[in-house]
Amino acid sequence: MKIVIIGAGPIGSYAGYLLAKSGHDVELYENHPQVGLPIQCTGILTSDFDEFHLPMDNFLVNTIALIEAYSPINEKVVVNQKDYIVCRKRFDNYLANLAIKEGARVLVNHCFLRKEREQDKDSLVIRDTLNKIDKKISADIIIAADGPLSPTAKAFGFFHQSRKNYYGIQAVVEGQFESKVTKTYFGNEICPGFFAWVVPESSTVARIGLYAEKNSSQYFSAFMEKHGFKAKEMQAGTIPIFSPEQKLQNGNCYVIGDASSYVKATTGGGLIPGMKQAEILADCINRGKKFDREVRTSGLRRKMWLHLLVGRMMSKFSDDDWNRMFKYFNQQKVRKVLEKYTRDNPIPMLFHIMLREPRFLYFVKFLRF
Repeated sequence: MKIVIIGAGPIGSYAGYLLAKSGHDVELYENHPQVGLPIQCTGILTSDFDEFHLPMDNFLVNTIALIEAYSPINEKVVVNQKDYIVCRKRFDNYLANLAIKEGARVLVNHCFLRKEREQDKDSLVIRDTLNKIDKKISADIIIAADGPLSPTAKAFGFFHQSRKNYYGIQAVVEGQFESKVTKTYFGNEICPGFFAWVVPESSTVARIGLYAEKNSSQYFSAFMEKHGFKAKEMQAGTIPIFSPEQKLQNGNCYVIGDASSYVKATTGGGLIPGMKQAEILADCINRGKKFDREVRTSGLRRKMWLHLLVGRMMSKFSDDDWNRMFKYFNQQKVRKVLEKYTRDNPIPMLFHIMLREPRFLYFVKFLRF
């Protein structure tokens, strides 16, 4: 089958690799001049990335051993947790090159304009922005992987009115950092409902950022000033929040990655959920299975739901609530659970946390919305 993927980011490229490897005729269209740029992501992968069995030599920047979290009153919780810090430019290009090696074609400077209906079949109009030429393209399958504002997903009727985006800002800074420790800072003066992060690339370079529903630049500037950070590079991006009403398939068009809103609402991370989506989609196309149903039965949708519920609770926390939560987290029996499960496995994590510390039920009241 001929498969057209709009968006050659990591999720689109990984889907392209899997589908080309399965023998399909795959084309990826990327609207930017270069795959992997501009960078709009911190580039953190939990150790669940090991499940993809991909060598990391080409894109790994650092491996984290500890996460330190700070409450509004500066109480610290320390958790042993392995995370990978990757160069997003090299990561994206690695996955795109995997697709190319399997026979997929990647065309940069090509953006989706619109869909057209002819003889009971959808075709795409793609613009070659470099040569200012519009092309009409037909395909057996269309995959929208063109980010949180996906014009392809909008054109095919995927966007639900409940969808919401947050806005993230990040800087690369130079200084003195603990190279194996990620630090996160919570509190309504720092970042209401979420957190700010310091993610080291090395002992002398770190990625500093946060995301918020509104006023993210204001909170970011205050955080940078408070810690004396000076930006060497600036990055910004839109972060979708998981929408339970989001459909994943409409006729011969599928939506994956940020375009589908499959992003953890607690952390803004979407790389691993998106790559798992790509694997499920490739299997569905190869075996004629329903994508929506397979995503549900795989447990991936339940994980996104749970992140959304926790994210909604967090958005209503006062500083006193954050301090209370840190008090509960700072118990050895709870930290052991946090160290056993990654952020990409929230279901067993929260189940065992509740078993060990029932006082977490206090926060359930924030689900009244």
